[in-house]
Amino acid sequence: MKTIQQKIIFTEKATRVEMLYRIVWGILAGIVLFIFSLIAALAIFIHFFYILVYAKRHKGIFDFVKIIEVQRFRLSMYLTFETDERPPIVPEMNV
Repeated sequence: MKTIQQKIIFTEKATRVEMLYRIVWGILAGIVLFIFSLIAALAIFIHFFYILVYAKRHKGIFDFVKIIEVQRFRLSMYLTFETDERPPIVPEMNV
């Protein structure tokens, strides 16, 4: 079984300006991620029936849901002050 890894490096330095960006960025990225999460939920529902019919997983659906989950993790780490590295507003489709 393969795992997904995210490397997060601790840095003591934090910028005050980034704290202000974080509010606006979190709202915008959260709205976009919510929309993508709804699409991912629909894809998971479809994937369930795909697996029932074909007895195998669909690579495209798997990759899409994985991208959304990685984006959710990145946004969560940013909003909980674990990193100052801003996640993209729109999920990167090549993760």
